Amino acid sequence: KPFRNLVLAPRSSGDRQAPAPPAQGRGPLQSKLLLEPAAHAQSAPVLVRSKSPNAQGQFGHMKRGVYAFKQELTIDYSGSDLSTIEKATEAHDAMVRIFESMGMMPEGQSEHWASLLDLSRCKLGDEALEMFLQTLVSYKVRPRVLKLFRNQIGNAGMDSLSEFVLHTPAAIEEFHLSHNKISEDGVTDVLSTMQKHEAYTALERPAWFRVEHNEIKDPRE
Repeated sequence: KPFRNLVLAPRSSGDRQAPAPPAQGRGPLQSKLLLEPAAHAQSAPVLVRSKSPNAQGQFGHMKRGVYAFKQELTIDYSGSDLSTIEKATEAHDAMVRIFESMGMMPEGQSEHWASLLDLSRCKLGDEALEMFLQTLVSYKVRPRVLKLFRNQIGNAGMDSLSEFVLHTPAAIEEFHLSHNKISEDGVTDVLSTMQKHEAYTALERPAWFRVEHNEIKDPRE
């Protein structure tokens, strides 16, 4: 049957920015800086665990990181230089250390919701994307919004994304995949998996799936 809960968004304007944690709050500051910036500090993500809504005000200079707020994660590496597998592995391993500092364990029983996974504008390739997604499956992280635009992702990366969709029980509500190297075969692979997944057929509102500025010859087909 037709996949009714999907919108192929043709917008050509800039992708929406990732929501920042609220800047105001009256409770005591309970944030902790868990990791120092790496040697390439201009591009490496700074990782912070936040339990208080005013933490972003205290660490306002930190534009990227891993946050926990109101029982939800925000994983934002946007704009980091993850152009090599070495740099991507460094960021990935730092993310894992943050997860485990929060009591999260691989193959554990608990699920962990993430309001956002943002790896946009990172020069991220297929191998690095697979590494991140496999870890999210292992730690049972369930992102609601997935931002991968302006990277170097091709059909191999879409294979990994298809596997991630298959092994994630909850639906991803927004896929931002524009400005990559994805062809119609890669798009079809993920859409076919979504179409067979009961979480997507049960969505109350359409899922966003943005793939403009890729290597798709005729989107109408």
